[in-house]
Amino acid sequence: MDDSDEFGEGGRVRGAFEAILDGSREPALPSVTDAAVAGGRRLRRRRTAVSGAVGVLVAAVLTAGAVAALPGEDPGRSSVPLAPVSSPPPTSKGPASPSAVPSEPSAVPTPSGGTTGDAPGAAALTSPLP
Repeated sequence: MDDSDEFGEGGRVRGAFEAILDGSREPALPSVTDAAVAGGRRLRRRRTAVSGAVGVLVAAVLTAGAVAALPGEDPGRSSVPLAPVSSPPPTSKGPASPSAVPSEPSAVPTPSGGTTGDAPGAAALTSPLP
């Protein structure tokens, strides 16, 4: 028997695999530090993008609110005319007149209900004058 034929077909396959494995290097594994740095950069970029988007959104909302609050020409609204610049301010002569104070009522009616035991048709009670 021949030495090459000693293991048969399995020996030839094994030899082929060993040749392939010996000829190629294993892939290099990335270091933990490189992966952490790359992940940190990714997080920083994402955080910057989100905060920028939020800033733009807030600015847009504030601008829309300011534009909505500005007075505009609305056919249903009447504008109040302003006094001309050359006219003097109104002057008041003497103290302002006191506003009319309503007089106090002479009698204060009290409610009469059916639960107080009043006779039907009884007049409302009033308090005496001061």
